[in-house]
Amino acid sequence: MADNNIQIQIDQINSKLDLILEEAQLQKQNRDVVVDLVDDLAIVGKDAFKGMVDSLDNAGIEVDGEEFNHMLLNFIRNISNINMLFRTLENITDLIKDFSPIVKQIGTDATVKFTELDSKGYFEVMKQLSLALDAIMTRYSRKDLENLSDNIVTLTDTLLTVTDPVIMNKLSLAAKTFRKMDEEPIPEYSIWKLMREVNKPEVKKSLGFLMTFLKKINSQEQDTYS
Repeated sequence: MADNNIQIQIDQINSKLDLILEEAQLQKQNRDVVVDLVDDLAIVGKDAFKGMVDSLDNAGIEVDGEEFNHMLLNFIRNISNINMLFRTLENITDLIKDFSPIVKQIGTDATVKFTELDSKGYFEVMKQLSLALDAIMTRYSRKDLENLSDNIVTLTDTLLTVTDPVIMNKLSLAAKTFRKMDEEPIPEYSIWKLMREVNKPEVKKSLGFLMTFLKKINSQEQDTYS
């Protein structure tokens, strides 16, 4: 019975030794593969370096060994910075990929909007305004434009006054009346006929309006210069 137990333990030990030997053999094979790869790379690197040296020699370029070693040392010393640079570039690339659909949509919306503005004639209006501005710059001198700039406040006040609804209605009525008069023949008035017309109430009211208007202008002009 004891002999059987000993034999079983010996068999187990042999089995474990076989596994250890197999693992050692596998590791040896891996080391041999790595050694062979390193030898091959060394040969390729040596040939590549020799070819590079020959190319530099043919091109008349001299390489300082110390500077080359210094460059390699700096490269190795800054590997972490180089890795950080590559990670930054990867992040920028990912950011560009994320923003590409947004930029594309913005471009599409801008194209649609420009097409809409063009169909409504906005660009044609801008073109005509540019031509009008060019004509103004060509026709008027710099002094004229400076005078306009100096009186821009007065001009603005005048425009604001003209845009009053009451004044706008009167100007519109005057323009319509003038156009209607231009389409109709204007009768001739003699002295006697003019005197008869002056006695009419509506003519007297018009003359009164004209005289009052002239007096108001004269009074305000005197107040301005006094």
